[in-house]
Amino acid sequence: MMLHHSRRFFTSSTRLCSSPILAIRKEDKSMWERRAPLSPRHVESLVKQGIKVLVQPSTHRVYPMSEYVKVGAEETSNIEKADVILGVKEVPIASLIPKKIYVFFSHTIKGQKHNMPLLDEILSKNICLIDYERLVSNKEQRLVAFGKYAGIAGMINVLSGLGTRLLALGYHTPFIYGAPAHNYPSSSAAKKALKTIGNHIQDGVLPKGICPLIFTFTGSGNVSQGAQEVFQVLPHEYVSPNDLMDVKRTGGNRKLYATVVHRENYLVRKDGKPYNEQHFLEHPTLYRSNFAEKIAPFTTCLVNGVFWKPGNPRLMTKQDANTLLPNFFPLMKSDSQLLAVCDISADIEGSLEFSSECTTIDEPFVLYNPHLERVTRNPFSAEQGILMTTVDNLPAQLPGEATDYFGSCLKPFLLDFLSINLDLPLESQNIDEATLRAIVTYNGSLTANYKYIESLK
Repeated sequence: MMLHHSRRFFTSSTRLCSSPILAIRKEDKSMWERRAPLSPRHVESLVKQGIKVLVQPSTHRVYPMSEYVKVGAEETSNIEKADVILGVKEVPIASLIPKKIYVFFSHTIKGQKHNMPLLDEILSKNICLIDYERLVSNKEQRLVAFGKYAGIAGMINVLSGLGTRLLALGYHTPFIYGAPAHNYPSSSAAKKALKTIGNHIQDGVLPKGICPLIFTFTGSGNVSQGAQEVFQVLPHEYVSPNDLMDVKRTGGNRKLYATVVHRENYLVRKDGKPYNEQHFLEHPTLYRSNFAEKIAPFTTCLVNGVFWKPGNPRLMTKQDANTLLPNFFPLMKSDSQLLAVCDISADIEGSLEFSSECTTIDEPFVLYNPHLERVTRNPFSAEQGILMTTVDNLPAQLPGEATDYFGSCLKPFLLDFLSINLDLPLESQNIDEATLRAIVTYNGSLTANYKYIESLK
């Protein structure tokens, strides 16, 4: 998503009056977290603008420390002199430095219970928290995100998992030749491998008993686009959501089928009136989802990238999943064929109520039994259930490309962050509206847009 015209752009000739200090902290949440918010190329541009950049040393980071130092960054474990501290994932409570500006994915804005202690500590230390997730346009479109690479990695992963799941159910398919995203040095290398898989599909080797294979993509943002970018490497045909019943009846085994659904395809007003986008945004509780009735029965693999927030109707509930699969086994003998769900949104009990936990890069798949509402950690058994993957740090599997992409989105905001004076009231700051929308805490309090979190604790 390009920045809107209201955003102030800064060039290499721009200078700040004082000598601001920016820090990049090391990531320590997961061994897989090799991303950084900025690449050496981005740091070099900042240094040329007169900004001092501190980088905490890390042997996990995809870019070696030497590359940051070469372009003018200072290697140091002590970042207390920094005005703004950038990270990717949550900062450990013990590492928080009082009265600083922190920018990272906090996973607090939906009242996530596991991160409420982190939010409380941020408030007690008078930290200004800027959350990447809320750097959005006035139309709520994300401006800084790893989204594309979450979609790319998630799609690579689910294709690999689908191959193993089908093998466990007695079907050999070309998907078994795929691998998780982090096994490839780049997304282009993964696509090259998938082209070989696609050649096998074109040769007609997919068992007819499981075909047609229909992939449903929700949303139109970066996540969905990234997933479809990978899918499109394989032989495929896009169809309308309204044609899924016909495709299920007549589709073949030499290509895959895909449909992309938007809110107007599955949200209906409870009073029977036509769907209206603006009305939905203002009154989401007056709508319900018919996805389980209209789309899911014809879907083999659901790739979910839809934005959801509390108060919105869910894409599918637990009850939907239960009624959707009345006679799931033997495979493909029932009205439904939903085999796998790749929930890239990773909103726990969000748009998919039965998405009950985040999986990990180490163990990306679980098996969900909708009848028992039970998760099994042996996803590649022949047991009944839906293969689920809900990894919440998918771009970490493609860390170099993800860092380059994310840093280019983030860089235009950095001088705005550095201009914030914590000694002044928030309303006195001369900052862009997008930055203001993303400030979750300031001067020991939740800002006006985030007071609702108190009621979610």
